[in-house]
Parts: sequence; structure tokens; C-alpha cells
Amino acid sequence: MICPDCGLKTKDPANEWQTKSAFVCPECLKKAAPEPPGGWPTLARWISQDRGRGVFATQDLERNVTVERCWVMPLSEDESLKSLAMPILNRYLFPWVRGQRCIASGDSLLYNFDSFDMTKREPNVQCVLRQGLSAIEFRTLRAVRSGEELTWDYARAVAKSV
Repeated sequence: MICPDCGLKTKDPANEWQTKSAFVCPECLKKAAPEPPGGWPTLARWISQDRGRGVFATQDLERNVTVERCWVMPLSEDESLKSLAMPILNRYLFPWVRGQRCIASGDSLLYNFDSFDMTKREPNVQCVLRQGLSAIEFRTLRAVRSGEELTWDYARAVAKSV
């Protein structure tokens, strides 16, 4: 297995579980911003029957602040392609790198969609695909006020190395 960011090679997987799990290089993992002492500055809560749940800032946030890191399990290219034909499953998968999809943890599924073309509102967070960490991070695009809903545009997910 080889780290996609630094090229570190590790021993061959010992079992099928290790073969399918995402490889996270310990050195690249150290480069990730740690979770804040009190946890991520977000709160998921019910909004309405029409909009469902959403994620809200629990404090004022500056631009380019990581508000949550969600660990992911990338699907293979074949599994990603097959998932497109499964509408229920497809709704819960995230974009990943090289056309792949992934299953994400945390509150990732609760961030609502905003696109100026559709809602006439600009999203206030960006979804950053951290391939070397096998994680998705949500980062603020601008200053956000405490209590403000955090939304993103699915078409603007950005892949970045660690």
C-alpha cells in the first residue's frame, strides 16, 4: 500500500479488511489540523419538514476554518459506478477522487445544499477532499456568525493533498 500524498510504502496487507481499508500515512495524518479541544464548532439540528436537518455554527468563525473532519471509506471504481444505479444508496455517497465515491462519517450528510443558481444563496462552507487522510473536511468560505446554517455546493468539492 502506498500513501497517495508522500509515496510512503508500507507492508503488504495481511488480510482482506486491510486490503479494502483506506491507507492513512502516519506522517501525513500528523499534518492534519487537530480537532479543537471542545470538539468541532458545529451542531446538527432539525430545521423543518421541508428542509430536514442541518448543521449550524456554534460560534463566530473566520474564513478558512475547518468546521468538521469526516473520515471516509472510499469505494472502488467498480463499486462507485454500480452505486449510480442505486438511487437510495447514491443519495448518501460523496464525491471522491478519480471519479470514485465514498461513504462519509460525522454530520457530513446533514449539511444542506446551496448553489446561487438554484437557491439564490451562496454556500458558506466548502467540502475539501483530503485524499491522503481519507477524510472530507468542511471549511468556511467566509466569516460565519454563530447560529448560522452551514451549507455547501456539491459541485464545488475540491480535492487537495495534505
